[in-house]
Amino acid sequence: MHKSKLIHVVRIQIKGKGAIYLFLRQVEPYRYVWFREDQPGLEIETTIWSGTVGDALIAAYKNWLTDDIYSLNCGFRYTLPERDEVGTNALFHQMVASYSSMSGVYFDEELGSNCMVQSASNEARNLWKRLQ
Repeated sequence: MHKSKLIHVVRIQIKGKGAIYLFLRQVEPYRYVWFREDQPGLEIETTIWSGTVGDALIAAYKNWLTDDIYSLNCGFRYTLPERDEVGTNALFHQMVASYSSMSGVYFDEELGSNCMVQSASNEARNLWKRLQ
């Protein structure tokens, strides 16, 4: 298990090997690096990284395009108190922050407001439990 902050998770299907998780971790203030989980608890740093979360996600999709890559469904993030919005796809760390709160509400430092995440997949929630 790597000590840096886990930002998001994607899953890839590698021909002949099966499915593995890729973890996007913030290793420095402006350095987001992808790690491969070859077996539970063993993460190997890849050469894919970027200075922002968005660019790191784009880089992952470009690099693992042929490996049937998809982002874990970590639910939808809503800003509060306005709950009339559609919601945006939540990142793994946002799901964890919301689901760790008794009320489901957490303060999102990036947005500068309270948020709530709903409807995360069982796969994402089960992975979170396993990683705790």
